[in-house]
Amino acid sequence: MRFRAERAEVSTEMAERLAAWIRRPQVLALVPAISLLAYVIGGEVWLFVSVIALQSGWLVLASRADRRPAEPRRPLCRPVPRDSVEAVLRTGAAQGGEMVPAAVLLRLDEAEALRERHGARLCAALEEELTLRLGRSLRSLDAFCVLPEGRFGIALAPQRGVALGAALAVAQRLQADLGQPFRFESVTVWPSVSVGMCLNPATARAAGLDMLEAAERAARIALQSGPGGLHSFTAADQAAPGASALRSELRRALENGEICAFFQPQVELATGAVSGMETLARWLHPERGLIPPAEFLPLIEAEGLSTRLAERMLRDGLAALNRLDAQGLVVPNVAINLSAPELGNPQLAETIAWELDRHELAPERLVLEIVETVVTHTDDDVLVRNVAQLATLGCGIDLDDFGTGHASIANIRRFAVSRIKIDRSFVTHMHRDPDQRRMVAAILSMAGELGLASVAEGIEVPEEAALLAEMGCEHGQGFGIARPMPATELARWLHAQAAPRAQAAAAPTAGREHG
Repeated sequence: MRFRAERAEVSTEMAERLAAWIRRPQVLALVPAISLLAYVIGGEVWLFVSVIALQSGWLVLASRADRRPAEPRRPLCRPVPRDSVEAVLRTGAAQGGEMVPAAVLLRLDEAEALRERHGARLCAALEEELTLRLGRSLRSLDAFCVLPEGRFGIALAPQRGVALGAALAVAQRLQADLGQPFRFESVTVWPSVSVGMCLNPATARAAGLDMLEAAERAARIALQSGPGGLHSFTAADQAAPGASALRSELRRALENGEICAFFQPQVELATGAVSGMETLARWLHPERGLIPPAEFLPLIEAEGLSTRLAERMLRDGLAALNRLDAQGLVVPNVAINLSAPELGNPQLAETIAWELDRHELAPERLVLEIVETVVTHTDDDVLVRNVAQLATLGCGIDLDDFGTGHASIANIRRFAVSRIKIDRSFVTHMHRDPDQRRMVAAILSMAGELGLASVAEGIEVPEEAALLAEMGCEHGQGFGIARPMPATELARWLHAQAAPRAQAAAAPTAGREHG
C-alpha cells in the first residue's frame, strides 16, 4: 500500500511537470511541426489523429495542473445552551480593554401567527432551518442558542472596538441570510426577524441586566418599527418597567389619552388616491416614549380592557375624521379593529350609532375590521347580531387577515362582509415569488366572483403595489405606502399627497388659458 501511494505521488508530480512543460510557448510552437511531420509520414489521416491527440493531451494535462486544493469549508457554528452564550459575554466583558463582546437577539416576526396559520410541524421545520442558516452565517468563535418562541441569542466573539456601524452590518447580514424563502410541503414562507443588540456591558449592568437580557429588551423595542426592525440597547432604555408596572398604568393611560390611535393611510392602488385609514393603538408613555403594541396589547386583553380600548379607538378615529374634514382633507373612511370581546358586547351597535351621531358622521365613514378567525369559530348569537345591525346601519365590514382563518363563503355572507383584507403573509415578496402571486390571484378571483372589494396589507415595496394593481386589487396599505402616524402628522402627510395632485389637475387648465 505504501509503494502504491508513493507511486501515485510520483505519477501526479510527473503529470504536473509534463503539463507545465507542454504549456510553455516554446513547446506550443512545435505543434505545427509535429502536425506537418505526421502529414508527410501518413497523409491526412495521420494529420487528423495527431491534432486530436495533441489537443486532448494538452487539455487534460493542463487541467490537472490547474487544479487547486478546495477552499477549506467554513466551520459550522452549532447551538449551545443559553448559559454558555451568557458565559461568553460575561468573560468578554470582564476582560475589559478594547476587546468588546456584543450580544444580539434575533426574534422571528409573527411567530405565533405562523403557528396558527401553518401549524406546529412547519414552525418546527422552520426553526431547524433557521438554526442551520444561523450556524453557517456566524463565525466558529461566536456562540448562539435557540430560545422559545422563535428567538435566537447570539454572543459575537470579543473584537477590538465593536462599533454600531459594524454591528448593524452583521445584523443586516443575518436578517438577509435568515430571510431567504423556506419551502415546506408545498408552502413557501418568507421569514423575517427583528434584531435587538447590546454593545456596551456597562449600560446593561446599569439597568440591572446582563447583555443578552438587554438585547432581548432591545428586540422588543424593535417591534414598534414593524417586521425586520433593529434596535440597540442604550441608556434611554434602562428605565423600562416590567409587565407588572405597565399593568398598573393601563387604566390611567387609557383615560388620559397616553394610549391613543395612530393612523395608517390606505390608497387606491390604481391611482394612489387616499381611500381610507386604519386606527392602530399606540402607547405614548411619558417616560419610556413609544411602547410597542406587542408589549401592552396582551396586557390589555389580560386585564379585560379590550372594550375600553375599542371605545378609545372609535372616538379617536371619528374625531380625526372631523378634524380632517374641517381642514378640507377628506378621507373617505376610518377603520377600527374589533375582536371577539368587543363584538360580544350587547350594546356595541347602539354605542357606535350614538358616536356616529355625536360626531355628525354618516355610517359609511366607519369601517369595522373583524379578524377571520372570529368569523370562522363563532356561534355567538350576540356577536352575529351586532355585526348584522352594524352592516344594516351602513358601516363597512372588512374581513381582516384573510387567508389565515379558513373562513367559508357561507360565513362571509353570514357576516355581510363587504371587503376582504389580504393578509401580509401572502403579499410579502409576491413580486419575486410565483407561489405568492398564485395565492393572491386566487383570493382576488374569489373576491371578484363574490362581489367583494379587496385591500392588500403589508405592502413594503413599489413592485408589490404595482403588481397588486395590475392583478385587480383595489386598495392597499403598508410601510411601503405610509407608516402609522399620529393625527397631526397624518394631516401633514395628506397635504403633501394633495399638492402634486392639485398641480397636475391645474396644469391642463393653465394650458387652455394660455391657448
